[in-house]
Amino acid sequence: MASSTAAQTITAADLTQRIGITNEAALAYVRAPDPQLSRLSSRAREELIAEVPAVTAGALLGTAALARHFVASAATGRYRDLFGLWELFSADPEACRPVLQERPEALERARMALRSATVLGLRGHATRVAEDVTRARGLIWQWLREALDEHLDLVAMRPTVASALLQRDPDVVLDLPDDPDEVWLREAAAGRAAGDLAPPIEERLRAHADRLPATIANLEFLREQLPAALPNVLAGIDLDRPDIGAVLAWARDHALADTLVTRIRELVDAAAADDPPAGLAAWWRWRAAGVDLPLPAAATESSIDLFDLTRPETAALLAARRTDSDDPDLRGRLDALASTNRQLAEKAYEALVCGGLDVALPAALQDNPMVRDGARCPACDAWTWVRPGHEQRCPRLAAQVEQAAG
Repeated sequence: MASSTAAQTITAADLTQRIGITNEAALAYVRAPDPQLSRLSSRAREELIAEVPAVTAGALLGTAALARHFVASAATGRYRDLFGLWELFSADPEACRPVLQERPEALERARMALRSATVLGLRGHATRVAEDVTRARGLIWQWLREALDEHLDLVAMRPTVASALLQRDPDVVLDLPDDPDEVWLREAAAGRAAGDLAPPIEERLRAHADRLPATIANLEFLREQLPAALPNVLAGIDLDRPDIGAVLAWARDHALADTLVTRIRELVDAAAADDPPAGLAAWWRWRAAGVDLPLPAAATESSIDLFDLTRPETAALLAARRTDSDDPDLRGRLDALASTNRQLAEKAYEALVCGGLDVALPAALQDNPMVRDGARCPACDAWTWVRPGHEQRCPRLAAQVEQAAG
């Protein structure tokens, strides 16, 4: 009676929790069934299995039922269930053999699903095929090997699969490329980052390492394995790439930034020689990225009239060129701009203040109707709306805070 009462309290959620919903969990369960679940009546089992995943139901019903599930599932296209089927067969061949003998057509469909997935993977997501090569055993490995043997030309062009196959069978003959392209090298490097490669794949990767795309993972791989190739790789990095900041940070962390900094300085100097404002803007962008560069000579030698007074890089240039703290020319330029365009003059004043220049708010801006009450910096009177983050940049505000704290 107690056993019947316990059985009545077991729900579909209990089954799912105790058995699991993955192949690995189901295989573990049939090796060590839960005694309480084993005592469930046939009626109780029939009611419960209708409410749980098929793999969970198969595990509950035993080895033969789980084998039937694996065969049926693999036949519908989930070919990786063949791996679970072979593991189940290896553990209990007597229980599985009748199931396999009863379903030759389903097994053939499963074999074709494995074959199709392998061929498609060789032309697409080869990582999955490489995993299958490493995992497959027994008859499933024979089926997979047959598909691979018919397409060894494709295998040779997918270094992750080729490596997995060579690690299982070093005697297999593959026509590996003597001069692999960037796609091949990138895949080989990704495989190398995930684990060891077969010697022939490793040799080709090392021989052509200087042509690897300069990702952080590849740079780290080269630093550890082939440091001699790093200068050539760094010399070929596209300075306009979106993640150049991360590459620069990596290079600085490993004392390898000199090559990149030299290239950036040459780029900025060349841009300034052709167009001083453009060169100055490039200098400012690299400076914001953490690259310590001197001002380009062409910018320091050009007329101030060429530069936009509203830009923060212009303020940096003026600060470097200015020798008189009360420069009438700078004051005159700011007053002239304020008399013609208050909006631009507000931006110019904010940039000059944040550049550390000793300027006063032009009279034309002191009663600017566009500026609402409370929208000016209490330390310098700059309109904080014109450029976000003024409070973090303003040296006068920082000095006030420091003085108050002292």
